[in-house]
Amino acid sequence: MRRRLAALGTALTVAVGLMSAPTAAAAPEQGPVGRAFAAAASEFDVPRDLLVAVGYGETHLDGHGGEPSQDNGYGVMHLVSNPVRQTLELAAELTGESSAALKKDTAANIRGGAAVLRSMADKAGLSADERNRIAAWYPVVARYGGSGDDAVARLYADTVYELLADGMQVRTPDGEPVVVKPYPRAPERGRFEQVREDGVSAQGLDYPNSRWVPAHGANYSAGRSSAINLIVVHVTQGSYAGTISWFQNPASGVSAHYVVRSSDGEVTQMVRDGDTAYHVRSANSRALGIEHEGFVDNPSWFTDSMYRSSAALTKWLCERHGLPKTRQFIQGHNQIPGNDHTDPGPHWNWDYYMSLVGSGGSAGVHTGSSTDFNGDGRDDIVAFNQGTLGDVYVALSNGAGFAGTSVKWHEFFAPGGETPLTGDFNGDGKDDVVTFTHGSLNDVYVALSNGSSFGAGVKWHDWFALGGEVPAVGDVNGDGRDDIITFTRNNLADVYVALSTGTSFVASAKWHDYFGLAGEVPGVGDVNGDGKDDIVVFNQGTLADVYVATSTGTGFSGTSVKWHDYFSVAGEAPRIGDVNGDGKDDIVTFTLNAAADVYVATSTGTGFTGTTVKWNDFFGLGAEFPYTGDATGDGKDDILTFTKGSLNDVFVGASTGTAFAGGVKWHEFFGLNGEVTL
Repeated sequence: MRRRLAALGTALTVAVGLMSAPTAAAAPEQGPVGRAFAAAASEFDVPRDLLVAVGYGETHLDGHGGEPSQDNGYGVMHLVSNPVRQTLELAAELTGESSAALKKDTAANIRGGAAVLRSMADKAGLSADERNRIAAWYPVVARYGGSGDDAVARLYADTVYELLADGMQVRTPDGEPVVVKPYPRAPERGRFEQVREDGVSAQGLDYPNSRWVPAHGANYSAGRSSAINLIVVHVTQGSYAGTISWFQNPASGVSAHYVVRSSDGEVTQMVRDGDTAYHVRSANSRALGIEHEGFVDNPSWFTDSMYRSSAALTKWLCERHGLPKTRQFIQGHNQIPGNDHTDPGPHWNWDYYMSLVGSGGSAGVHTGSSTDFNGDGRDDIVAFNQGTLGDVYVALSNGAGFAGTSVKWHEFFAPGGETPLTGDFNGDGKDDVVTFTHGSLNDVYVALSNGSSFGAGVKWHDWFALGGEVPAVGDVNGDGRDDIITFTRNNLADVYVALSTGTSFVASAKWHDYFGLAGEVPGVGDVNGDGKDDIVVFNQGTLADVYVATSTGTGFSGTSVKWHDYFSVAGEAPRIGDVNGDGKDDIVTFTLNAAADVYVATSTGTGFTGTTVKWNDFFGLGAEFPYTGDATGDGKDDILTFTKGSLNDVFVGASTGTAFAGGVKWHEFFGLNGEVTL
């Protein structure tokens, strides 16, 4: 099979406290944070893994330099000091530590959190035997969350126990590994067993894909004095459950219309759209507010699931209230006059978010993917779960279906916030996996395929694809090894390349100085059939032009060479692949609307022909994730879609060379919500 393009990844500014490691994670207690958890657990007879899970659920083990959260909580364990909760003061009383130390010293803070948990366990009447059983701590954890609403308290505790059930391999902001083994035993919820399992009372009263937990009446006003003309993006500076609890607290004086969870994008509505939430001072009367779980200085919270879910919500709100889907009407809290907040902060990827808003969260910037992991000439499928474990699963193609549901090929690669992609980086004919960590280090790790699994993650580059840049993969010099590309997407719109040597990527070099502007969708593919991958951009504006810069082997030639003048309008999902098998990559677009049409423009080597050539009339619905790949191994790229949702099916429409056949289910449970699928 000819080496095709490799895909473009989702350009998240999400940095990484959780980084792919070239070797196995260190023992949990090796570093200072691990030792602090172990010591505090021993001193106060609190299970060490429970203590870690509570801390991670609250702050991702980030003390934020002693700065307070939205509800005035401090440190890794989020010790709170506000009119209704004083766990900071309680910790000081129980440990003898000063408030200043509890706020800023991580070891003291962890010790304080353990002391508070033990105090609550004693009040709950836990015996010594029960304290040794993690499952028995559930009511204590629910109380630690601080909500007076049982549904929200259960939501908080369930989050902690889900972390425990899955196990954790995470890193602190300083890079220290902290490990928790999976704890599969069901929690002993006690009276919380009777509380609604979904943690809420009803479906959202406006947005149908949300849950309803009303804010306290003191924290918003009924009705509005102005028409809605603005959507404001916030970051909670706290946990999901903690934020919901804070908005229910009459002492807070604040609220937002919606809150979005980091781990899976769950949305809770707390104020009706027609009422005035208190979130942006002078603009309250005309604005809708969306809070996103996390902290502005820790981008590991900004997951792809959250971006996509929030974008779908924002698109729905814009359409419901008649707002254009532009930055003039979708702004950050920091942009609103009369406010002193900095959220969503420098790590929020506005380019990626707005591209998702245009497509309702269903189309990112993956324009294709080469995924033949066993080298048999057929593209396979891969799922990166990007959770605390960072597992990678593969289902191999047999030409008529994908085999394997839970075949794990790697157990810690591309955790939350990183951008995983695929390509044959050592030129052995088997596609490997790569991850771009972004964040402060901007490292690039590769795990090579041996045909049945991926090897250890090894750093191949130590500074590539910064912040809001969009990384991609392709063989740009035609040597049979895939290289890495990044589109800066800033005012310079530069394109950099780092070539593969087979064991690493060399220093990056600029290959083009103005290509792929913010808001456009860039991609990579060999569109002229010379064996070297070129760069393509879909501008998706009112003109919907498609531009190409071809590779010379040492650079990309052409700035404004238009290859098509109306293809893949805003809201559609453009892809690249050789769908007719002539050795030249073509362009494909999925409309993702009710018609779910698929259009193709084939490459002549100097342009793309065909504007309204429909190759399939029902494939890739609005909330699905469509791609291209040669799943059948006949040399022609087919179309694939991951349905996500409750079924998580995978359908394939095989290419005949002039059309795509009707979708056939090739796998019935793969690529869950929140996972990255290629």
